[in-house]
Amino acid sequence: MGTVYKRSFRNFLVSKDLQLRLLSQSFIYVCIMVLVSIGIILYPLIHDILFLDDLDHQYQAAQTFLSLVKWIIPAVLLLLVLFMVHLLVITHRICGPLVNFAHTFDRLARGDLTRKVHLRNGDYLSSECEKINHMIDGISDIINRLQGDHHKLMITLQDIKEQVNGIDTKEKIEVQLEMISQEAKHIADTLACFKTGDNEPGENNRP
Repeated sequence: MGTVYKRSFRNFLVSKDLQLRLLSQSFIYVCIMVLVSIGIILYPLIHDILFLDDLDHQYQAAQTFLSLVKWIIPAVLLLLVLFMVHLLVITHRICGPLVNFAHTFDRLARGDLTRKVHLRNGDYLSSECEKINHMIDGISDIINRLQGDHHKLMITLQDIKEQVNGIDTKEKIEVQLEMISQEAKHIADTLACFKTGDNEPGENNRP
């Protein structure tokens, strides 16, 4: 994948909109799960406190309930904090590469193929990074071939321009035109590697 860049986490919220949405939705979901779990655990004690006729059993249930609540509340708060910290780190490792991808795509849209995607140690989406960099290499190779064919075509045209005074027969003209045609065909073959939304229906299915 190339060099892996090490950068300090100067800001965990590299993509605030996406990360805050993930954090808030996950936090709400976890809170619901915690409340349901606590409700299931404490329900027998609450039932005994409210519906038992034996005062001793009610008292024991109440004591047990208070003891559990005393320990459950700080434990739940600690777990929620740990969960949010963990989720913040995870979303950072996902959103960081996504932001990197977006910057690379923006440069690609402007025709700049010099920017590659480089991830930090611990970042996710390394496989996707390799595919994007492979795509950039493939496009760069095609562009280089186009530039080479275009350079050859311009040299051929320049040679013909310099020899135009010596072209006095139909055969010589046809030879020169065939040379230009071959260079133009090389460029057309290279351009055929690209498929765009402006292609005619069914064109993508042509051999």
